[in-house]
Amino acid sequence: MYRKRIILILTSRDESDGISQKIAEAIRKIGTHNVVVISDDKYGSATKLSALDRLMDSGSEYQYLLEKKDKGVIRDIFKLKSLSKRVNRINNLIKRFHPEYILCVTPYAHHCAVEAKRRARFNTQIIYILQSFTLPKRVHDDATNVFIVENADVKADLVRQGIKSKDVMVMGLPYEAVPKTREEIILKKQEAGLPKVKTVYVNVQEKKQLENVFSLLLDQGEIANLAVYVKDEHMLQTLSSMAVKAPETKVLFLQNGEQADDCLPVCDVAITQYDPATLYKCFKLGVPSIIAKSGEHEQADISYLASHELCLVAKNDLDIVGLLYRLLQSDVGEKIASNGKKWVEMSSLENIANFLTAYIAV
Repeated sequence: MYRKRIILILTSRDESDGISQKIAEAIRKIGTHNVVVISDDKYGSATKLSALDRLMDSGSEYQYLLEKKDKGVIRDIFKLKSLSKRVNRINNLIKRFHPEYILCVTPYAHHCAVEAKRRARFNTQIIYILQSFTLPKRVHDDATNVFIVENADVKADLVRQGIKSKDVMVMGLPYEAVPKTREEIILKKQEAGLPKVKTVYVNVQEKKQLENVFSLLLDQGEIANLAVYVKDEHMLQTLSSMAVKAPETKVLFLQNGEQADDCLPVCDVAITQYDPATLYKCFKLGVPSIIAKSGEHEQADISYLASHELCLVAKNDLDIVGLLYRLLQSDVGEKIASNGKKWVEMSSLENIANFLTAYIAV
Protein backbone atom coordinates (compact mmCIF):
# COMPACT_ATOMS: atom_id res chain seq x y z
CA MET A 1 0.00 0.00 0.00
CA TYR A 2 1.37 3.43 -0.99
CA ARG A 3 2.11 5.62 1.99
CA LYS A 4 2.33 9.35 1.44
CA ARG A 5 5.52 11.02 2.56
CA ILE A 6 5.28 13.52 5.40
CA ILE A 7 6.42 17.12 5.54
CA LEU A 8 6.84 18.51 9.06
CA ILE A 9 6.19 22.26 9.22
CA LEU A 10 7.56 24.05 12.27
CA THR A 11 6.16 27.46 13.04
CA SER A 12 5.71 29.78 16.03
CA ARG A 13 3.15 32.14 17.48
CA ASP A 14 4.71 35.15 15.76
CA GLU A 15 4.04 33.86 12.24
CA SER A 16 2.23 36.17 9.81
CA ASP A 17 -1.12 35.58 8.17
CA GLY A 18 -1.54 31.96 9.29
CA ILE A 19 1.00 31.11 6.63
CA SER A 20 1.91 27.63 7.93
CA GLN A 21 -1.66 26.38 7.45
CA LYS A 22 -1.92 28.02 4.03
CA ILE A 23 1.27 26.31 2.88
CA ALA A 24 0.01 23.03 4.32
CA GLU A 25 -3.29 23.38 2.49
CA ALA A 26 -1.51 24.14 -0.81
CA ILE A 27 0.69 21.04 -0.39
CA ARG A 28 -2.26 18.81 0.49
CA LYS A 29 -4.09 19.93 -2.66
CA ILE A 30 -1.25 18.52 -4.76
CA GLY A 31 -1.88 15.16 -3.09
CA THR A 32 1.61 13.69 -2.84
CA HIS A 33 2.34 14.42 0.82
CA ASN A 34 0.75 14.49 4.21
CA VAL A 35 1.58 17.58 6.25
CA VAL A 36 2.02 17.96 10.00
CA VAL A 37 2.07 21.53 11.37
CA ILE A 38 3.59 22.03 14.83
CA SER A 39 3.78 25.39 16.60
CA ASP A 40 6.13 26.34 19.42
CA ASP A 41 3.51 25.65 22.09
CA LYS A 42 4.31 21.98 21.34
CA TYR A 43 8.09 22.14 20.95
CA GLY A 44 9.12 25.56 22.32
CA SER A 45 9.60 27.04 25.75
CA ALA A 46 8.72 30.04 27.85
CA THR A 47 11.74 31.95 26.54
CA LYS A 48 10.51 35.30 25.27
CA LEU A 49 10.94 35.80 21.54
CA SER A 50 12.32 39.31 22.10
CA ALA A 51 15.10 37.93 24.30
CA LEU A 52 15.89 35.26 21.75
CA ASP A 53 15.98 37.90 18.99
CA ARG A 54 18.50 39.97 20.93
CA LEU A 55 20.76 36.97 21.33
CA MET A 56 20.38 35.82 17.73
CA ASP A 57 20.99 39.33 16.36
CA SER A 58 24.45 39.32 17.90
CA GLY A 59 25.58 37.12 15.01
CA SER A 60 29.01 35.58 15.49
CA GLU A 61 28.92 36.42 19.22
CA TYR A 62 25.85 34.21 19.50
CA GLN A 63 27.73 31.31 17.92
CA TYR A 64 30.64 31.94 20.29
CA LEU A 65 28.33 31.75 23.29
CA LEU A 66 26.91 28.44 22.16
CA GLU A 67 30.35 26.96 21.52
CA LYS A 68 31.88 28.21 24.77
CA LYS A 69 28.75 27.57 26.84
CA ASP A 70 29.03 30.90 28.61
CA LYS A 71 26.43 29.87 31.18
CA GLY A 72 26.27 33.22 32.89
CA VAL A 73 24.83 34.74 29.74
CA ILE A 74 22.94 31.83 28.27
CA ARG A 75 21.16 30.85 31.48
CA ASP A 76 19.66 34.32 31.73
CA ILE A 77 18.71 34.84 28.10
CA PHE A 78 18.57 31.50 26.39
CA LYS A 79 17.90 29.06 29.25
CA LEU A 80 19.93 25.95 28.48
CA LYS A 81 17.44 23.74 30.28
CA SER A 82 14.67 24.97 27.98
CA LEU A 83 16.98 24.49 25.00
CA SER A 84 17.44 20.85 25.96
CA LYS A 85 13.67 20.41 26.12
CA ARG A 86 13.26 21.94 22.66
CA VAL A 87 15.93 19.66 21.23
CA ASN A 88 14.29 16.58 22.75
CA ARG A 89 10.80 17.57 21.61
CA ILE A 90 11.86 18.21 18.02
CA ASN A 91 13.92 15.01 17.99
CA ASN A 92 10.85 13.11 19.23
CA LEU A 93 8.78 14.63 16.41
CA ILE A 94 11.34 13.32 13.92
CA LYS A 95 11.14 9.83 15.44
CA ARG A 96 7.35 9.89 15.51
CA PHE A 97 6.58 11.19 11.99
CA HIS A 98 9.75 10.30 10.01
CA PRO A 99 9.27 13.37 7.80
CA GLU A 100 10.80 13.83 4.37
CA TYR A 101 12.15 17.11 5.73
CA ILE A 102 11.42 19.91 8.19
CA LEU A 103 10.01 23.11 6.72
CA CYS A 104 10.58 26.20 8.91
CA VAL A 105 8.47 29.30 8.32
CA THR A 106 9.61 31.63 11.12
CA PRO A 107 13.05 32.64 12.46
CA TYR A 108 12.28 31.10 15.85
CA ALA A 109 11.21 27.79 14.32
CA HIS A 110 14.30 27.76 12.10
CA HIS A 111 16.60 28.49 15.02
CA CYS A 112 15.09 25.69 17.11
CA ALA A 113 15.25 23.18 14.24
CA VAL A 114 18.89 23.99 13.51
CA GLU A 115 19.90 23.68 17.16
CA ALA A 116 17.99 20.41 17.50
CA LYS A 117 19.71 19.00 14.41
CA ARG A 118 23.14 20.00 15.68
CA ARG A 119 22.65 18.64 19.16
CA ALA A 120 20.53 15.53 18.49
CA ARG A 121 22.52 14.80 15.31
CA PHE A 122 19.55 13.63 13.24
CA ASN A 123 19.89 13.57 9.44
CA THR A 124 16.49 14.99 8.49
CA GLN A 125 16.91 17.90 6.11
CA ILE A 126 15.77 21.46 6.87
CA ILE A 127 14.19 23.86 4.39
CA TYR A 128 13.76 27.46 5.53
CA ILE A 129 11.42 30.02 3.96
CA LEU A 130 13.23 33.24 4.79
CA GLN A 131 10.55 35.93 4.94
CA SER A 132 12.56 39.10 4.66
CA PHE A 133 13.75 41.33 1.83
CA THR A 134 17.35 41.50 3.09
CA LEU A 135 19.56 38.95 4.83
CA PRO A 136 19.34 39.16 8.65
CA LYS A 137 22.52 38.72 10.69
CA ARG A 138 21.08 35.69 12.39
CA VAL A 139 20.83 33.54 9.23
CA HIS A 140 24.13 31.76 8.80
CA ASP A 141 24.42 28.05 9.33
CA ASP A 142 25.47 24.82 7.68
CA ALA A 143 22.57 22.75 9.03
CA THR A 144 19.97 24.17 6.63
CA ASN A 145 19.79 22.29 3.34
CA VAL A 146 17.66 24.67 1.28
CA PHE A 147 16.76 28.34 1.64
CA ILE A 148 13.71 29.77 -0.14
CA VAL A 149 14.26 33.53 -0.39
CA GLU A 150 12.37 36.56 -1.62
CA ASN A 151 14.86 38.03 -4.07
CA ALA A 152 18.19 37.55 -5.84
CA ASP A 153 19.99 39.99 -3.54
CA VAL A 154 19.28 37.81 -0.50
CA LYS A 155 20.54 34.80 -2.46
CA ALA A 156 23.74 36.65 -3.38
CA ASP A 157 24.36 37.52 0.27
CA LEU A 158 23.88 33.89 1.34
CA VAL A 159 26.24 32.70 -1.37
CA ARG A 160 28.84 35.23 -0.20
CA GLN A 161 28.54 33.67 3.25
CA GLY A 162 29.38 30.25 1.87
CA ILE A 163 25.96 28.76 1.09
CA LYS A 164 25.97 26.90 -2.25
CA SER A 165 24.03 28.68 -4.99
CA LYS A 166 22.07 25.52 -5.82
CA ASP A 167 20.75 25.44 -2.25
CA VAL A 168 19.11 28.88 -2.45
CA MET A 169 15.86 29.20 -4.37
CA VAL A 170 14.54 32.66 -5.30
CA MET A 171 10.76 32.21 -5.19
CA GLY A 172 9.31 35.29 -3.51
CA LEU A 173 7.06 34.97 -0.46
CA PRO A 174 4.06 32.63 -0.09
CA TYR A 175 1.43 35.33 0.38
CA GLU A 176 -1.56 35.67 -1.91
CA ALA A 177 -4.22 38.30 -2.49
CA VAL A 178 -7.17 37.97 -4.83
CA PRO A 179 -7.96 41.13 -6.82
CA LYS A 180 -11.59 42.15 -7.17
CA THR A 181 -13.23 43.31 -10.39
CA ARG A 182 -14.36 46.90 -10.69
CA GLU A 183 -17.96 45.74 -10.23
CA GLU A 184 -17.03 43.77 -7.09
CA ILE A 185 -15.23 46.79 -5.65
CA ILE A 186 -18.25 49.05 -6.24
CA LEU A 187 -20.58 46.46 -4.67
CA LYS A 188 -18.28 45.96 -1.67
CA LYS A 189 -18.11 49.72 -1.03
CA GLN A 190 -21.89 49.97 -1.28
CA GLU A 191 -22.36 47.08 1.16
CA ALA A 192 -19.94 48.71 3.61
CA GLY A 193 -21.60 52.10 3.22
CA LEU A 194 -18.39 53.74 2.02
CA PRO A 195 -18.80 57.13 0.32
CA LYS A 196 -17.38 57.61 -3.18
CA VAL A 197 -13.99 58.87 -2.05
CA LYS A 198 -10.68 57.06 -1.72
CA THR A 199 -10.40 54.37 0.95
CA VAL A 200 -7.30 54.03 3.13
CA TYR A 201 -6.39 50.71 4.75
CA VAL A 202 -4.67 51.03 8.14
CA ASN A 203 -2.68 48.19 9.74
CA VAL A 204 -0.72 49.53 12.72
CA GLN A 205 -0.86 47.25 15.76
CA GLU A 206 1.28 49.13 18.30
CA LYS A 207 -1.46 50.68 20.43
CA LYS A 208 -0.08 54.16 21.09
CA GLN A 209 1.07 54.56 17.50
CA LEU A 210 -2.27 53.35 16.13
CA GLU A 211 -4.18 55.80 18.30
CA ASN A 212 -1.95 58.66 17.16
CA VAL A 213 -2.13 57.76 13.46
CA PHE A 214 -5.90 57.29 13.64
CA SER A 215 -6.33 60.70 15.25
CA LEU A 216 -4.23 62.36 12.53
CA LEU A 217 -6.25 60.67 9.80
CA LEU A 218 -9.57 61.68 11.38
CA ASP A 219 -8.35 65.28 11.37
CA GLN A 220 -8.26 65.16 7.55
CA GLY A 221 -12.05 65.01 7.41
CA GLU A 222 -13.75 63.75 4.24
CA ILE A 223 -10.61 63.24 2.15
CA ALA A 224 -10.84 59.45 2.54
CA ASN A 225 -12.67 56.57 4.14
CA LEU A 226 -10.69 54.58 6.71
CA ALA A 227 -10.60 50.78 6.93
CA VAL A 228 -8.77 50.01 10.16
CA TYR A 229 -7.51 46.55 11.08
CA VAL A 230 -7.61 46.39 14.88
CA LYS A 231 -7.19 43.12 16.79
CA ASP A 232 -7.36 44.36 20.37
CA GLU A 233 -10.89 44.72 21.76
CA HIS A 234 -9.98 47.52 24.16
CA MET A 235 -8.28 49.45 21.36
CA LEU A 236 -11.35 48.93 19.18
CA GLN A 237 -13.48 50.63 21.85
CA THR A 238 -10.99 53.51 22.08
CA LEU A 239 -10.93 54.07 18.33
CA SER A 240 -14.70 53.74 18.07
CA SER A 241 -15.10 56.54 20.63
CA MET A 242 -12.72 58.71 18.64
CA ALA A 243 -14.58 58.00 15.40
CA VAL A 244 -17.91 59.09 16.90
CA LYS A 245 -16.43 62.56 17.41
CA ALA A 246 -15.47 62.79 13.72
CA PRO A 247 -18.66 61.80 11.87
CA GLU A 248 -17.48 63.38 8.60
CA THR A 249 -15.00 60.48 8.17
CA LYS A 250 -16.47 57.07 7.37
CA VAL A 251 -14.64 54.40 9.38
CA LEU A 252 -14.82 50.65 8.87
CA PHE A 253 -13.24 48.47 11.56
CA LEU A 254 -11.77 45.09 10.57
CA GLN A 255 -11.39 42.68 13.48
CA ASN A 256 -9.78 39.60 11.93
CA GLY A 257 -7.58 38.54 9.05
CA GLU A 258 -10.48 37.38 6.90
CA GLN A 259 -12.17 40.78 7.08
CA ALA A 260 -8.86 42.51 6.37
CA ASP A 261 -8.16 40.32 3.33
CA ASP A 262 -11.67 40.93 2.01
CA CYS A 263 -11.37 44.71 2.38
CA LEU A 264 -7.79 45.36 1.23
CA PRO A 265 -8.59 44.85 -2.51
CA VAL A 266 -11.10 47.72 -2.45
CA CYS A 267 -8.66 50.15 -0.83
CA ASP A 268 -6.67 52.79 -2.69
CA VAL A 269 -3.78 53.27 -0.25
CA ALA A 270 -2.40 51.22 2.65
CA ILE A 271 -0.75 52.59 5.78
CA THR A 272 0.97 49.70 7.51
CA GLN A 273 3.58 48.76 10.02
CA TYR A 274 6.43 46.76 8.52
CA ASP A 275 4.75 43.44 7.77
CA PRO A 276 5.87 41.30 4.80
CA ALA A 277 2.45 39.68 4.48
CA THR A 278 0.55 42.98 4.19
CA LEU A 279 3.17 44.50 1.90
CA TYR A 280 3.19 41.49 -0.41
CA LYS A 281 -0.58 41.57 -0.68
CA CYS A 282 -0.40 45.28 -1.53
CA PHE A 283 2.13 44.51 -4.27
CA LYS A 284 -0.14 41.83 -5.73
CA LEU A 285 -3.21 44.06 -5.61
CA GLY A 286 -1.51 47.20 -6.88
CA VAL A 287 -2.27 49.10 -3.66
CA PRO A 288 0.47 51.67 -2.95
CA SER A 289 1.65 51.59 0.64
CA ILE A 290 3.13 53.84 3.31
CA ILE A 291 5.23 52.12 5.96
CA ALA A 292 4.74 53.71 9.37
CA LYS A 293 7.74 54.34 11.61
CA SER A 294 9.07 50.93 12.65
CA GLY A 295 11.74 49.31 14.80
CA GLU A 296 15.47 49.48 14.15
CA HIS A 297 15.81 45.78 13.27
CA GLU A 298 13.37 46.30 10.36
CA GLN A 299 15.16 49.27 8.82
CA ALA A 300 17.30 47.26 6.38
CA ASP A 301 14.22 45.72 4.78
CA ILE A 302 12.35 49.02 4.71
CA SER A 303 15.28 50.84 3.09
CA TYR A 304 15.55 48.06 0.52
CA LEU A 305 11.88 48.36 -0.43
CA ALA A 306 12.08 52.16 -0.62
CA SER A 307 15.21 52.02 -2.81
CA HIS A 308 13.25 49.92 -5.33
CA GLU A 309 10.32 52.38 -5.19
CA LEU A 310 7.96 49.75 -3.81
CA CYS A 311 6.58 51.93 -1.01
CA LEU A 312 6.88 55.27 0.76
CA VAL A 313 8.38 55.42 4.24
CA ALA A 314 7.17 57.73 7.00
CA LYS A 315 9.82 59.32 9.22
CA ASN A 316 7.25 59.77 11.98
CA ASP A 317 3.49 59.58 12.47
CA LEU A 318 2.86 63.14 11.27
CA ASP A 319 4.79 62.43 8.08
CA ILE A 320 2.14 59.84 7.17
CA VAL A 321 -0.37 62.60 6.42
CA GLY A 322 1.87 64.36 3.92
CA LEU A 323 2.72 61.07 2.19
CA LEU A 324 -0.97 60.16 2.05
CA TYR A 325 -1.82 63.39 0.22
CA ARG A 326 1.10 62.73 -2.12
CA LEU A 327 -0.31 59.32 -3.05
CA LEU A 328 -3.89 60.54 -3.36
CA GLN A 329 -3.14 63.66 -5.38
CA SER A 330 -0.30 62.69 -7.75
CA ASP A 331 0.79 59.87 -10.03
CA VAL A 332 3.31 58.59 -7.45
CA GLY A 333 0.81 56.01 -6.25
CA GLU A 334 0.35 54.61 -9.75
CA LYS A 335 4.10 54.20 -10.15
CA ILE A 336 4.48 52.42 -6.81
CA ALA A 337 1.51 50.17 -7.59
CA SER A 338 2.99 49.26 -10.97
CA ASN A 339 6.41 48.54 -9.45
CA GLY A 340 4.83 46.29 -6.84
CA LYS A 341 2.89 44.24 -9.38
CA LYS A 342 6.00 43.69 -11.48
CA TRP A 343 8.01 42.73 -8.39
CA VAL A 344 5.72 39.83 -7.45
CA GLU A 345 4.41 38.72 -10.83
CA MET A 346 6.48 35.49 -10.74
CA SER A 347 5.83 34.73 -7.06
CA SER A 348 3.02 32.49 -5.86
CA LEU A 349 2.10 30.14 -3.06
CA GLU A 350 1.33 27.52 -5.72
CA ASN A 351 4.86 27.66 -7.15
CA ILE A 352 6.39 27.28 -3.70
CA ALA A 353 4.08 24.34 -2.90
CA ASN A 354 5.01 22.68 -6.20
CA PHE A 355 8.71 23.01 -5.37
CA LEU A 356 8.20 21.64 -1.86
CA THR A 357 6.38 18.55 -3.12
CA ALA A 358 8.85 17.95 -5.94
CA TYR A 359 11.88 18.27 -3.66
CA ILE A 360 13.42 14.93 -2.79
CA ALA A 361 15.53 14.91 0.35
CA VAL A 362 18.65 12.79 -0.09
